[in-house]
Amino acid sequence: MDLMSQATFGYPTVSWFLPIVYGSLGAIPALLSLFFDFDQTADSLRSAGQDPRRNVYDFIIVGAGSAGSVVANRLSEHFNVLLLERGGDPNPLALVPALATILLNHPENDYMYRSIPQRSSCLSLNNRQSSWSRGRGLGGSSTLNLMVYLRGHKLDYDNWANITGDSRWSYDGVLPFFKKSEDYCVQCENNPNDVFEPQFHHKNGFLTVGKPPYQPLVEQFLQGCEWNGIPRVDLNGPYKEGAATVTYTQRNGRRLSTYHAFLQPILHRKTLTIEKYAYAYKVLFRGPNNEAYGIEYERHGRKRVAFATKEVILSAGSLDSAKLLMLSGIGPQEHLHSLGLKVRINAPVGQNIQDHIGTFPGPFLVEAPKSFNLDRDANAINALRFVNNGSGSLTTSGIHANAFFSSFRAHEEGNPEWPDTQWMFLGLGNWGVIDETFAHAFNVRSDVLKEFFDPVKGKDAFQITVMLSRPRARGEMHLRSANFRDTPLFNPKYFEDLDGSDIKVMVEGVKRAVFMSENSPAFRRVGSRLSPVPFPPCRHLPFRSDPYWECFVRHYSVSIYHYSGTTAMGPRDSPHSVVDSELRVIGTKRLRVIDAGIMPTVVTVNTNGPVIMIGERGAQFVLDTWDSYIRQRGHRSFNNYL
Repeated sequence: MDLMSQATFGYPTVSWFLPIVYGSLGAIPALLSLFFDFDQTADSLRSAGQDPRRNVYDFIIVGAGSAGSVVANRLSEHFNVLLLERGGDPNPLALVPALATILLNHPENDYMYRSIPQRSSCLSLNNRQSSWSRGRGLGGSSTLNLMVYLRGHKLDYDNWANITGDSRWSYDGVLPFFKKSEDYCVQCENNPNDVFEPQFHHKNGFLTVGKPPYQPLVEQFLQGCEWNGIPRVDLNGPYKEGAATVTYTQRNGRRLSTYHAFLQPILHRKTLTIEKYAYAYKVLFRGPNNEAYGIEYERHGRKRVAFATKEVILSAGSLDSAKLLMLSGIGPQEHLHSLGLKVRINAPVGQNIQDHIGTFPGPFLVEAPKSFNLDRDANAINALRFVNNGSGSLTTSGIHANAFFSSFRAHEEGNPEWPDTQWMFLGLGNWGVIDETFAHAFNVRSDVLKEFFDPVKGKDAFQITVMLSRPRARGEMHLRSANFRDTPLFNPKYFEDLDGSDIKVMVEGVKRAVFMSENSPAFRRVGSRLSPVPFPPCRHLPFRSDPYWECFVRHYSVSIYHYSGTTAMGPRDSPHSVVDSELRVIGTKRLRVIDAGIMPTVVTVNTNGPVIMIGERGAQFVLDTWDSYIRQRGHRSFNNYL
């Protein structure tokens, strides 16, 4: 018998612990600020004693996020590496998966970017601006995301190979680099109905990946998908359409960021220097070939410069790597001229922004206490389970399963085996502050969500995030000014695709989710039904009609934080390319970009896993370039994981 499940500590579990839960949540901003101030002050004091003359390295990497942490790990095995990170240490609160959504949009660990006001989407967001969260600190957005680990569809990468003319970016070409990182938790396969294909997985990599121990309503969702024609598959192997229990970057129930996976185990290496709170603002070039040889940056109020004898690598994320290139004179010529910046290379930096946009049909109410309800489940028992053995409801980030399927558009374009719609299943009940949680996390108007959720608060429920996996809309970003401290202007242009089909795909995905959730036998057994409360800005329209759902999607549309494509990879002679297929910035020497910005088209899945792969693939390109140097020292780092 599970002793913890019998423990009551002499009190009604919910009633005495709930004030502690809400008090703790209210203290989060202060705790984040306290940790940030302490870490920044301590780092400033330590850096004051550093020798400023030690500023020459083999490689300089800008950004210690999902890709940069991987690149730093692989290169420092052979070379002296300087890793510059604009933020500091990740806050320990981020280790608790259940806090993931709550930790978004706090300035100590999130850059809190915003899009410009949107015309066709985000209509019920504050100022019609999409929230663009970006992780601040070692580990980057892997310390802030919802921990979902998915690789993507085979055709995502075969399409990249076709665009670049380089088969190394095909699915077969990138699979070894997914496997290289992975430490798959086979013992976490706790649902006997799940499909697991071991030949596509690997053990003993740096990144532990596996199924979470807490899976509310997942079996109902997966049975509902099967009833709807979406089979169970291993979503980290090849598939056409499919559904599966979520896989997390998680170890012992706790978040595993790329800092904890790739950097923390190698902090002892003398070949790796990490400088926190280092704000890079200019790449240094010399000669007619635009050879990169260093970085200018600011650290604790002091201007600094570091030099690279081999390469400079930008892994600051798709938004900030593009910003740094433009500040350094690489970008659209007219735009740079308008800001008084010297143009070094006219390139389409920032001109191919793609992002996954999502919406939240629901909540779907259920009869039994089956979902995660913060008011009920964030209790002393589950807190002790989490601390003692990494189990219980605090191990969930809120996403519990995924499904991918093809819309009418995928069929019409002749790609029925390349899904363009994703469902993320959220087994979340309607706790007392769910409206405030979503409003804060996604910049949605609090008055709208309060009116929407108030009538159903306290009820068990679930939601399904419907995500547009292959958007046709393309956005752009521009510098706000030549001042590196100014946040750029981001315009994703959601639902502004030329043929207007993006919104139609989303509406189809919403309607199919509603149909499955109310009619599949598995969900009917738990009494699943859509909340009768219409979304307030759309209540003038017939409830559940196509015009209602289009209104719903346009108003309640949020970024899923998968911005990419700003430094797109492609042929060197293409006007759309910023980097070539080995991630070298076209028109320069010894400068690469290795992060989500290089995606020519966004993958159909959550991007953290693919970005880690890009880090592995990019690092190997660098190692191959300097292969003769490595062989002189007698060792190589890459093994074949095919």
